[in-house]
Amino acid sequence: MLKMKKLVMICLLMALGFSASAQFSLGPRVTLVNSKLTLKDAVANVEEGDAEFGYQFGIFMRAKVPVIGLYVQPEILFSKAESVLSVNNQDVSFEFNKIDVPIMIGGKVGPLRINAGPSLSFLTDASRSDVAGDIKDNYKDTSVGYQAGIGLDLLKFVFDVKYEGSLSQFGETIRVGNTTVNTDQRTSQWVFAVGFKLF
Repeated sequence: MLKMKKLVMICLLMALGFSASAQFSLGPRVTLVNSKLTLKDAVANVEEGDAEFGYQFGIFMRAKVPVIGLYVQPEILFSKAESVLSVNNQDVSFEFNKIDVPIMIGGKVGPLRINAGPSLSFLTDASRSDVAGDIKDNYKDTSVGYQAGIGLDLLKFVFDVKYEGSLSQFGETIRVGNTTVNTDQRTSQWVFAVGFKLF
């Protein structure tokens, strides 16, 4: 949680640092995500399931960097993502609640924005349909990924379509029956976002 507070402070300082510019924007953000839990290492009796929908909400800030013409867009989003794995030929649903902090760097090509950057995720709780209680301890508190995509600004609305991949593993083990096996779980997702510029 201390790391999260530091990141929030960095984002706020970035916003304040560029606030004198007419190119500074801030507003609410809502996002539909289509996420999948992938297994980079094969595990007996465990298979990847279909992608599932989730959502995010929070705020975004955007500031044009003087001279070079690019912009920086940090976001702070509360996220709920769902994934499915097949364990012993039965679908098992996983639900993850996180705080996501993507920091996008981009520029304009005609009417479109093209952007990419790192995305940090902080896990707040996790659950599994066939296990009672919170399973957060089975996963890393923090994971690092990347996002890349395109966007369009229309009046005060901000639209984005992005792909997010993982640079670090999210989980190292999974329970199969009474046995815990090693694996390399990573999340990937498509992000469909809408924001509104308050100023």
